[in-house]
Amino acid sequence: MDRLTEIPLALSIKHPWVALILRGEKTIEVREWRVRRSGAILIHASKTIDWKTVELFGYHDVLNLPRGALLAVAEISDVIEFTRENWLDLMPRHRVVHPPVREPLYGVVLGQIVPLSQKIPCSGKTMLFPVPSAIETRTRRELITLGLLESPECR
Repeated sequence: MDRLTEIPLALSIKHPWVALILRGEKTIEVREWRVRRSGAILIHASKTIDWKTVELFGYHDVLNLPRGALLAVAEISDVIEFTRENWLDLMPRHRVVHPPVREPLYGVVLGQIVPLSQKIPCSGKTMLFPVPSAIETRTRRELITLGLLESPECR
């Protein structure tokens, strides 16, 4: 991942999808809206849980997973529009078993996942969202510590 010059926007994702992304088992996040950017984003774990998926994947400890917090940085390498044909081909990467009900659906291709050393509590929002000013300093410090963000002294 290229060194960042600013704090990236965040994307809120429900559990257990976030857990699958952090473990590298899910590399495409499905959205009903086209993400119009590439590069780094912060991964935010929503407070909401996708209970049907929890049951499907047999999660037993979902209530112990961190929620309502920034957990990682990821790189968006591509955004694809799903078709009925490529939906099945890409299922091992997006892990969503039900076929698309609404079209179009988009796949945000994620890579280079870097977990934060500690979760940063934060309320999520729909779409991509900027880090709230109340946690901007803490987020900046974390990204600098991980070597992902240029320190202001280096500019």
